[in-house]
Amino acid sequence: MRLEREEKKMAEKKAAHFRETMERLTAASHVQTEYFGDHKRIEGYYESQMTGRMFGCDRLLKQENLFGRLQLGYNPNRERVFLFAHLKTSRYDTVASRYQKELKEYQQKSLLKGDNENRAYVSRYWQGASVLIEKRENKPWTRRSIASYLGRENMEAVQKTLPFFRREEETRELKELRARKKQIEEELQGLQQEERLPREEQTERAQRSQQAGELRQEAVAGSSKEELLEALLIRKDAASRQFLRRMNYAYDFQKKDIESYYRERKKTLGQVKAETSGETEGSEDSEE
Repeated sequence: MRLEREEKKMAEKKAAHFRETMERLTAASHVQTEYFGDHKRIEGYYESQMTGRMFGCDRLLKQENLFGRLQLGYNPNRERVFLFAHLKTSRYDTVASRYQKELKEYQQKSLLKGDNENRAYVSRYWQGASVLIEKRENKPWTRRSIASYLGRENMEAVQKTLPFFRREEETRELKELRARKKQIEEELQGLQQEERLPREEQTERAQRSQQAGELRQEAVAGSSKEELLEALLIRKDAASRQFLRRMNYAYDFQKKDIESYYRERKKTLGQVKAETSGETEGSEDSEE
């Protein structure tokens, strides 16, 4: 009985996990491709504690839904493209309406400073809620660019915000379900053959029919779960292809403009620096 309860709990946890994955895949997302010349900042500085790396970076793509935020950016100092994944620890992390803002402030801890009206709101964020993946070479993004980070324990933000890149769990569960389905079919065939034997007692017949009913019930539950896993794999494949296409398009179509813009900017900065250094040297000579 104890083993059956534990197995039932494990099955319920797996089903809840797969339902959550489906919700993350089907959540309505706001996708925005942006021109680097607008110099849009990367959101989530203070939550991620990566302020030093992200100031001065240009945002090229933003994909946001109820569960998390994905941003593709370009760092002109390092001349590299990076992906910033931010996991929302609350559905009120980014709020648009006044009502939602009030709810967020109500959930947070309110700190009063003496008798003044000044008030500070403190919000706790999970450790590892943000991950920055920087690409060394300016080549197209592929699944291999992110696959090495998906299995790490401290990369929960990548696993939750990019659920369509992980398919090992569903494929393994699908293989187990199909093997169990085949086993159930063999057991049902054996029970049908035993029913044809003569001189069968009524109690044995009742036990056999009950066993067959339980097996059929398990087969129906397994087939519904199999359909869910197949739908998950199809959605993951389509979502991963679409996301990679968006990322590569957001950078490739303005790659030349970015390189030429920052090349000219470095030249002008170098000229200004040389002129200022020359002026300071001339003023020192005149003083002497």
